[in-house]
Amino acid sequence: MGWEHTAREQRLAPFGEYRPEVYRVKVHDTFEQHRLRLAAALIHNGMSVSDFFLYSADYVLRHHRKLRRLRIVFRQGVRQIHAAVQAPIPSGFIEPESERDRRRREAVLRVCSWASRELHADITGDRP
Repeated sequence: MGWEHTAREQRLAPFGEYRPEVYRVKVHDTFEQHRLRLAAALIHNGMSVSDFFLYSADYVLRHHRKLRRLRIVFRQGVRQIHAAVQAPIPSGFIEPESERDRRRREAVLRVCSWASRELHADITGDRP
């Protein structure tokens, strides 16, 4: 590009001062940033400490690379608990909700014992 090109651009340029129109738009880069902003707003509006702790634990478990095996074990446990609760209840029960609660408690205990063995084996390296 030479001197002629620059002179031509100056001749064709509009006179006066050019200022672009500015629009302010809030953009969320990722959905996680949006979730974090929502959590901050909830804390500001009265979210309890225990709810925030559960939210934080959920975030760490979902996104920390070294906790991949833990996520797998938890997902398997959650599937087992859901399957135990959603299994059909025979018609002889008077209170089906109490039976579901009993199944849920048993499934949680079963998953806790299984998951603790799995995770302990991962931590110590004692795989059978």
